[in-house]
Amino acid sequence: MGNFSNAFMLSGLITRMTQALQINLEYNTDLLCTNHDSGLTATEKESRRRLMWSCYVMDSLVGSGVDQLTLVDEKDMKIQLPCNERNFVQQIPCLTETLEAGNWLKFIGDNVDIRTLLPNMGMMAYFVRHISVRKKVLRSICLVEKDPFRNFCSNGYSRYIKHLDNAMVPWDPDSEFASLDEECRAWYESLPPSLQFTPNAIYIRKDSSQLGALCVLHCAHYQTICDLYRLGAPALYKLRAAFDFPIDQQEFLRHLQQVLFDAARSLATIIGETARHGCRMLADSWLPTITYDSCRIMVYHLTQILDSRDENTKFLMTETLPLIRSNVQSLRAMGSINAIAISLCSAAETMLERSGIGSEVISQNIIPDDPYQSFGDSEETSESLPGTPVQSAPDYVLNPLSIFRMARKSIPERHAPEKARTSSAPNSACPDSVADLDQNVSDKVGHGISYLEEDNGTSQGNLEELQTLFMSDLGWAWQPADTAVGSGIDAAGLLPWAGGFSTTQAEPWLPVFPFPQQH
Repeated sequence: MGNFSNAFMLSGLITRMTQALQINLEYNTDLLCTNHDSGLTATEKESRRRLMWSCYVMDSLVGSGVDQLTLVDEKDMKIQLPCNERNFVQQIPCLTETLEAGNWLKFIGDNVDIRTLLPNMGMMAYFVRHISVRKKVLRSICLVEKDPFRNFCSNGYSRYIKHLDNAMVPWDPDSEFASLDEECRAWYESLPPSLQFTPNAIYIRKDSSQLGALCVLHCAHYQTICDLYRLGAPALYKLRAAFDFPIDQQEFLRHLQQVLFDAARSLATIIGETARHGCRMLADSWLPTITYDSCRIMVYHLTQILDSRDENTKFLMTETLPLIRSNVQSLRAMGSINAIAISLCSAAETMLERSGIGSEVISQNIIPDDPYQSFGDSEETSESLPGTPVQSAPDYVLNPLSIFRMARKSIPERHAPEKARTSSAPNSACPDSVADLDQNVSDKVGHGISYLEEDNGTSQGNLEELQTLFMSDLGWAWQPADTAVGSGIDAAGLLPWAGGFSTTQAEPWLPVFPFPQQH
């Protein structure tokens, strides 16, 4: 629906709910449900896992790889990956691997036939694994745009360094870029035949109403490749710290540009093939942005990277033009089910028209930076005041179409963190008062957050009452700390506050606190 501010705020609320419900932990150690008195059925346990992994994916996509915006950490995900649809529908309990390939939950023990774990994993499990890889790629991008000279740590994350002699250039086989590239390709090669984008898989997934999911699975991979290889197209992505490739590494630069172009064409092919089976297969809200980025990359490569006078370029344009037009048609079709697709379709059509692809005259500088710029105030372009420190904010390292950037555009607060202001700046340059700003933000998010207020002389329950609400002695046997039952908040069923909420209140997911009577 394009309500980005609500999406951003609700994602934080959902994260708190997962923590309260502790669905990031296995309910107990009886994963195969051999004890029928353990509290939950195999279907209920698997539903908890799928819910938590869905929240993990949502948090990852909203955070866009920025640590400041990401609330769910992989190390806290102490549950196994979702099982395949056959086992889930037929209520067959099974064991799967955890987020890290080749691993399983520690309390299961070592007496596990690892050959049975992978076949138990379905499309959702592989998608979750890719999202974890994508988070690393996006985190790397966010840091390299702040400081291109970084080192690679053994845990797979980046850190800043101060000395250029320690920097690892991207063409170094031991660099972070090479490691992330290998991780992306290893994930793709791990896909079983049933999850590859082949005619057989398309037929099977369409018959089981999963063609849209298969499309998103592969589009996510190629979109991540595009994000990783954007290093070779700093002008396209407006990188703040473009990397300078030396003369002897021009071949590597051309390799980056070619992989980026090929990934964009693969995206167009996948989306176009999926669209042939009906626009409802393109209902995922991520696809319009992916489709539009595919257009931008192809147009940029044909008009900015290649020599338009070369005969090979003209032949390549003839081959690529149908893919760009296919993307535009797909965006137009998605407009009936996704509000963002309408504007992106218009921007893509304008971009194609101005590029001159398919004609004798190829235009330059025709790629729009942000198709939504006309919807809000444009960003300030003035430099920071002399002598003042430059601040850092996620706004300036994220794709203009990311959820956070779009949420910021819909919030009436035009503070530009990197445009430093001194204390002597005029009052007109300052934002509204805190009270007014809080009211405006509250209006924008639809009053989605409610507060506990005093009512008729009552007051909030004391700490002991709150502890009683969330704790109960249900006689559970000992469980490891990485299960919900043994983690310190023992509860029956899915809700830690089971029996403690009213089904008649407007927001039944919030606990009702028992208030003492006033005398």
